[in-house]
Amino acid sequence: MLIVFFIILTFSYASNIFTGQIIDADSNSPLSNVNIQVGGELGTVSDQMGFFLFSDIESGLYTLTISHIGYEKISKSISIPEFNKSVIELKKTSIDHSRIVVTGSRISRHIKDTPVLTHVISNEDIKNSSYISVKDMLEIIMPNVQSVASNHNDDKVKIQGLDNKYLTFLIDGDRVSGEYAGNIDFSMLNLNNVEKIEIVEGGMSTLYGSGSIGGVVNIITKNNFNPYWSNISYLYDDPLIITKSIDLGFNKKFNKNIFSYSVGFIDKSSDGYDLTPQSEFSRTLEENFNKTLQHSIGFNLSNNTDIKLQYKDYESEATKYRQEFIMSVFDDVTIKNSPLSRYVDNSYKLKINHNFSDKKKIKLVLNNERYTKYYYYPYYYETLPYSSIPLENGVEFKQGELSKKELLLQYQKKSFLVGLEYSFDGYSSYNIYDNSGNLSVESIFSGSQEMKKNIQNSVFCSNTININDENELTAGLRITPKEGLFHSFSFLKKLENNYNIRFSLSNGYRRPSLKELYYEWTDHVPNIYGNPDLKTTINNYYSISFDKRTYDNDFSANFYYNDVQDMITTEYINGDLHYTNFDKVYINGINIHYSRNINSKSKVKFVYNYTDTEADSDEIVEGVSKHSFRMNLMQNLYQEKLKMILSANYCGEKNNYDQELYYLKELEDYWILDLIFALNIFESVNFKFGVKNIFDYKDDSRFDLINSNVLSSYDPGKRYFFQFNLNFSKKGE
Repeated sequence: MLIVFFIILTFSYASNIFTGQIIDADSNSPLSNVNIQVGGELGTVSDQMGFFLFSDIESGLYTLTISHIGYEKISKSISIPEFNKSVIELKKTSIDHSRIVVTGSRISRHIKDTPVLTHVISNEDIKNSSYISVKDMLEIIMPNVQSVASNHNDDKVKIQGLDNKYLTFLIDGDRVSGEYAGNIDFSMLNLNNVEKIEIVEGGMSTLYGSGSIGGVVNIITKNNFNPYWSNISYLYDDPLIITKSIDLGFNKKFNKNIFSYSVGFIDKSSDGYDLTPQSEFSRTLEENFNKTLQHSIGFNLSNNTDIKLQYKDYESEATKYRQEFIMSVFDDVTIKNSPLSRYVDNSYKLKINHNFSDKKKIKLVLNNERYTKYYYYPYYYETLPYSSIPLENGVEFKQGELSKKELLLQYQKKSFLVGLEYSFDGYSSYNIYDNSGNLSVESIFSGSQEMKKNIQNSVFCSNTININDENELTAGLRITPKEGLFHSFSFLKKLENNYNIRFSLSNGYRRPSLKELYYEWTDHVPNIYGNPDLKTTINNYYSISFDKRTYDNDFSANFYYNDVQDMITTEYINGDLHYTNFDKVYINGINIHYSRNINSKSKVKFVYNYTDTEADSDEIVEGVSKHSFRMNLMQNLYQEKLKMILSANYCGEKNNYDQELYYLKELEDYWILDLIFALNIFESVNFKFGVKNIFDYKDDSRFDLINSNVLSSYDPGKRYFFQFNLNFSKKGE
């Protein structure tokens, strides 16, 4: 009898296992890093699949408290073991802008605590916009994004006075490589799987090295923690682009470890268009297509260690130089003797993150990338004047290849950061011979088939000191063997009523690219010559900013001055194009951002940018508008199911400089308006449709026989826009 009583008493005080899962009430997707407290002493956080576990918890009544940034807090009484193995839904709430977490400074921190003014293009901004590319999305934050004319159909832009070569583009904190000239191939950057885009204004070379003197753009991709999911998207914006994409994946949990896999495919194409029909050799946008296939494999070995393997296969092709020669006036035979250009990019990346604790972390990134340019000759085996050979009988040659290897090792303890970077760039260029064995296209290294290489390594560190609750000082340092030492200082002063003031000063650098150093292409008109004696571009950047960020109002004003020395550019000498340095370039300006929730159904956002440039060369200051303006008005028409977005973009007057003629042409200012509707009838299905360039603006100078290749805007005019997205996922069990 005594034994039976002891057993009953033991079971009445037995320990229990209390487990459950936290999910988003709207999307049913798991929520990680949610704080869960039982009573006043026991606490834990949810894992990547939203699960949490308490072991050895006694039976009884407890207060369960669940909290997560951006979600309503839950606090209620529960009985254990009755309340167990439950799925708990959290509802989103209005979030203060100051609590947004950003990573542009290499350390995750709230946006209100960033040492340099940072702006975020949220997933909601992306959904409620008419933009189809990262380059277009940047205009939400930096409206002075100017396209620069190019006969080669390159994605070359100027952003607030600087080429895109002077900004660093990142995906999930990792640098995006460009081709050997240092330009970024923007078509490789896609919006279909983007969670948000962070823009850090100002010099960031101490943290990100060469090419960051104008700021950093960090593209953050979505993380999906559901057991499996799929997303299908179709976008029609003819003649600019037509995009089809699909991505799918799954997460599988093994004990405490998680294996994840995702694959994405994107197909973009355009028939092109021509705003200057009198030109017989090129069009404003050539016929083109590109395809991207991406794989990602993840291993979550524990709550402390994550390993990710990524592979990307990218291919693009453009029909450039549409030179057509009529060989006979009788049979009207047409021969296209110029090659088609094709670009292929393959990259492999390994990322390892290990958390020793919440305050100590280490990160390792290894990247191996190969960017190859091909020439395809449709009529390689045909002898003029015949042209009956079909395209599939042509021949493709490798014209050049960039090999890039990178290593990043980074250690973080609280707000202190130290890192080591190594980068190897090697560019090989090849001669191309015709069917008779004669040299058709020579190597860009003066006909020499060889590899030019550039090795870079540096050490960097950064630390933030909280002087008190209102004052914060951040300092950064980078040491490179060739260029020397670079530093940055930022001071954050927190004022009353959510106002902040930031002071920043930094110096940075940009190394010359392989093209700028070694280009020697005499098989081109005009001849192009690199300069092995080019100096590294150095800058000193100063800024002061004010901001106030709340849910209803988000305001900031940034005043900056950028002193750039030895900027790399080109100039004509005796009819040839040479790379050279210009001694001084001064850029100063003002960026003003303001967004406001007018009421529960209306929101307005506008950005004004003033840019003033001064330089020894007119080419440096070309393509920059002193005044530019962007406004978005969003109106909720019906219960969050139907929204209307009106977007207006203004670009002021700007100049274009013709180096050969030493001629400066003034380009007119212009307005472009878009009207888009977003329809979300079902949770997993949404549409966007509307009209772009409502008033069909096209620059009148496109009919100018002399200056037809110089336009204020390269927008193709009024067109109808449509986008469809289908998202499906299984919520966690």
